[in-house]
Amino acid sequence: MSAENSETEKLRGIVEAVLMTAGQPVSPGKLTSLCKGASGKDLRRVVDELNQLYAEGDHVMTITEVAGGFQFVTRKEFGPWVRKFHDRSQVRVSQAALETLAIIAFKQPVTRIEVDSIRGVDSGGVIRTLLELNMIRIVGRSEGVGRPMLFGTTREFMTHFGLKSLADLPRPKELEELLAEGERKAHAAEAQTLGEGAVDAAVEDETSEEELEDGAGDHDSEGDGASIDDGADDDVSDDAPSNDDSPEETAPTAESEAEVGDGQAAPDDS
Repeated sequence: MSAENSETEKLRGIVEAVLMTAGQPVSPGKLTSLCKGASGKDLRRVVDELNQLYAEGDHVMTITEVAGGFQFVTRKEFGPWVRKFHDRSQVRVSQAALETLAIIAFKQPVTRIEVDSIRGVDSGGVIRTLLELNMIRIVGRSEGVGRPMLFGTTREFMTHFGLKSLADLPRPKELEELLAEGERKAHAAEAQTLGEGAVDAAVEDETSEEELEDGAGDHDSEGDGASIDDGADDDVSDDAPSNDDSPEETAPTAESEAEVGDGQAAPDDS
């Protein structure tokens, strides 16, 4: 085996081992810092080669790029069995929460008052729920009267919906269509499961600015605790698309039941 092939095999092993044991996406910057002498281009080539080997060998695992990093996931067809084994309950998110999350994703950084103005109803309870789910975080304070809190999405948001970056969000027109479709499905599901439907967070009692801040806990301007190296950070100001020229990509689905994608992250003890 030539020295070049030996180095390639070693790099594959390092990347595979790190991703297999990581509990979250690993950024290209982090991998290059571990693999001295390897460039970002080398790492992407290695990831492609590994995925090709997995496909040829009919493996159940594959490496995907999500939230600015690489992560091992199971193939989609095995998702139901993985969820059943880990006894994961569905993450039920109301239509109001999905609508609020979409507004924050597009308008971030945005205040609660701005969200209320767009939705036409109080969004305090919904925002509190999204903070608890770690889908949004406090990114700062507005310079306006009262210096209200500014909200933005988290890395968990991108991981949950399988987004590489905020640039993968759809155009506003596509979003409206998705929300409308999700609302129709939500009504249909509610009609079939009366008494079991998720509580609409939008009908909760008004939550004051102080209560939101107290309930936010660690969801402050420092982010959600998961740093992304070399340009894959969770900053909302650089990647957020404008309403006019956002790329036409797949959006987070606006259904009444939003759960982690069929592809489940490999357990840490794999």
